[in-house]
Amino acid sequence: MKLMRYITATAFASVCLVSNAFGQLDAIERLEEIQRELDRDLANLHQLESEYGRLDRRMLEPLDLFSRSLIENERFTQAHDILDQAIQIIRISEGLYSQSQFPFLIRHIENHVNRGDWVNAREEMQHLDWLIKRGDNAINEELVATILDLIDIHLRGVADDFVANQSDHFRKAENLTNFVGRVARFNYEAGDVRIPAIMYKKVVQMYLQAVAVEAWGSTGLSLRSYSNTGYAISRSDARISLYYSGLRSLTVIRDLYMQRENPDLEGAGFAYFYIGDWEVLFNNPDAAGRAYKQGHNLLTAAGRTEEEINLYTSQAQMLPLIEFHGSFESALAASQDANTIDGEGSNTNFTFKQWSSQFPRTVAPVDYDEREVGLDEREYAIFSFNLLGLEQARRWYRGRLKKKVSSPRNLELINREITRSIDWLELTESIRDLHYRPKLVNGEAQTVSATLYFQLADR
Repeated sequence: MKLMRYITATAFASVCLVSNAFGQLDAIERLEEIQRELDRDLANLHQLESEYGRLDRRMLEPLDLFSRSLIENERFTQAHDILDQAIQIIRISEGLYSQSQFPFLIRHIENHVNRGDWVNAREEMQHLDWLIKRGDNAINEELVATILDLIDIHLRGVADDFVANQSDHFRKAENLTNFVGRVARFNYEAGDVRIPAIMYKKVVQMYLQAVAVEAWGSTGLSLRSYSNTGYAISRSDARISLYYSGLRSLTVIRDLYMQRENPDLEGAGFAYFYIGDWEVLFNNPDAAGRAYKQGHNLLTAAGRTEEEINLYTSQAQMLPLIEFHGSFESALAASQDANTIDGEGSNTNFTFKQWSSQFPRTVAPVDYDEREVGLDEREYAIFSFNLLGLEQARRWYRGRLKKKVSSPRNLELINREITRSIDWLELTESIRDLHYRPKLVNGEAQTVSATLYFQLADR
């Protein structure tokens, strides 16, 4: 019997070892093939250089394509040199301040970030910020795209850069967001759907700053500072200021729809839903209820049936929503995508991936283009809970009274696949701090049961 078990175990181990060996061989072969392709591209690049010259403008397109391939395959050091060459070509042929270099500068900064070199990234971000705000730039789509990209890098810096630089990234992202809002309103025609979407970026940033302010730490303290002598306003006053800043932005978005020659009632209705979300995030249940009801009424006035509206609002959604959608079709599609697990949509199933270990209570406000992996490849826990409409829950945690609206109640751990050492009390508290747009039927908040797949941050 023992011999039989030994033989079985040995055979099983042998199969595993063989499978693993074949997998490693496949990976090695793929890497070798990638390297051969990159070597061929580099040889072609050298051939063009010998034909045109290293700084000829005809080199820009092949340099652009080759740098993308290098970055995609994580050859960041080599990509750095290729991007340097492309930027040098533009500056020699068009001048030091040419806008044509902006996309290459953005990729150059992102390449620093990919290597974890935030020191050089911050230096180049400051230079690009100065270039963007020069009065000689043409106001066009390319300028808007560059500013939005730089904002996203600053938000990435909040999570990835040193803690001491987090508040600086927050402030510079906010400053650029205000700037791009003005640029967009000048560049786009009135009624362009891109304007509300750009303005909404500030709302998300105000919420993230409010999260940082509420937490203990140097970032929150720095965001509350109002002088070089170290004086800072209180947490409650800082949150109130951020609340009104976000609410003003949402009100402007609403007015962009309402103050047209022919008011866009549907767009204004969705703006009210986002206003309701904002009130939920700042624990104002009565104001949230009024906003949701007004949004429902405006969608009805716009010609949407109760069945159509309830199809959209019957899905509770995790807050904050990262993007603004001002039309029924785009909003419905986004809500269905946001509540999809393993390809099956459900209004009571949610996934949550922490932005970073430094911000465990928020999702990433930007897409880092990370490799998509399955749930079974990540450290996660599964919880069940109830959402009791807009009912406010009160609880004490570490000597502070917390008031939460539309947050998880009756939280229960179902399963966990977490091997790293974590503070489970802190983890469950962070889940209780999450907010949701409640399920709405005819504009009225409902109670639902929910399941949450909670994924830990990779960093």
